[in-house]
Amino acid sequence: MVNKAAAALSRIHVLDLLRGYFLLVILLNHLHYYPSGFEWITGQSFLYTSTAEGFFLLSGIVLGMVRGAKLIDKPFKLAATLLLKRSLQLYITSIVLVFLFTFIGWFFVDNPGVKWGVWQPIGEFGALIWNTLTLQYNYGWADYLRLYAIFIFFSPLAIWLLRKGYWYILLAASFGVWTLYPFSPWPAGEYSQQFSWQLIFFTGLIVGFYWKQINTWWLAQAVRIRRIVVASIVSISVVTLIFNALIVFGDGIPAIGPTLASWDNALSSYFAKDRLPIPRLILFGLWFISLYWLFWKFEKPITRRLGWLLLPFGTNSLYTYTIQAFVVFFLMLIFNDKPYPWYINLTVSLSAIALVYAAVRTKFLMKIIPR
Repeated sequence: MVNKAAAALSRIHVLDLLRGYFLLVILLNHLHYYPSGFEWITGQSFLYTSTAEGFFLLSGIVLGMVRGAKLIDKPFKLAATLLLKRSLQLYITSIVLVFLFTFIGWFFVDNPGVKWGVWQPIGEFGALIWNTLTLQYNYGWADYLRLYAIFIFFSPLAIWLLRKGYWYILLAASFGVWTLYPFSPWPAGEYSQQFSWQLIFFTGLIVGFYWKQINTWWLAQAVRIRRIVVASIVSISVVTLIFNALIVFGDGIPAIGPTLASWDNALSSYFAKDRLPIPRLILFGLWFISLYWLFWKFEKPITRRLGWLLLPFGTNSLYTYTIQAFVVFFLMLIFNDKPYPWYINLTVSLSAIALVYAAVRTKFLMKIIPR
């Protein structure tokens, strides 16, 4: 039987693989050149949960490990200082990217491939600067950096609660903030996501902080119980995934297409990405656990065949996320006459992956862009 330390180490490796996979899907869905063949592994961002939630959960888990559990014997001031520095770094990066992409968007405003939502009117700098600095305006394909900056800013308080053993207070407080989404002073949608998406992040922080204890508890359960639990979760995930794909993509099926489309219309509000309603959170939890189990079960073959790509992406996650924002933005300006046939979509998608991979391997601007 694998000892606990080795098991924990193995799972960290699995988390890197998962983060790499999530980033790959985020890149392809941001680009959104379909059909390309990749839609079979991405869902085209049309499913009722997404890899973005997984990326946030994993970020919380890793932060709970490296700034929580691993520094448990160090002064709290050290962990808090590192977190606040990281938050400031991400805030500055987010602001710089918004300004940069806005200026580029203004320059290419007549290009049909330019990303929607650029600040108007062009040249109005006063309001642009204020709204950007206060995180009330965002533009580009790295929009979640602002959420990371906010969540990590509040992470010292979360780590302090976890150090005191008050994980249940942290979880309750996070859930309470989640309920405030409808009362957000900002417009509903992406500018109010800090109320809803923090629940995923701080849940991950709790899981990461107690990772070894959770792993030990799980391994202490009877093998039969573990098999039943895993089989049940994976089975439910497979069934719900098939059903979700059917009602989202099956509107063209003869006879049942209109019925499936009506179901999709009726259900979509229960799985809104910005609000993160309870049904979406439950579905995400089921799918994440199943995907984690899949990567853990087949860790060696996945590493052997795809580790060369997923691990560099996963171990340099924020750098990869930032670089993909530039790659997506400029490729959409170049290939701006959608729709294209599948082979062009595939070529553009592969080119995007290759460009991001090359940047990671050559450490292009890695001393400037957060990893």
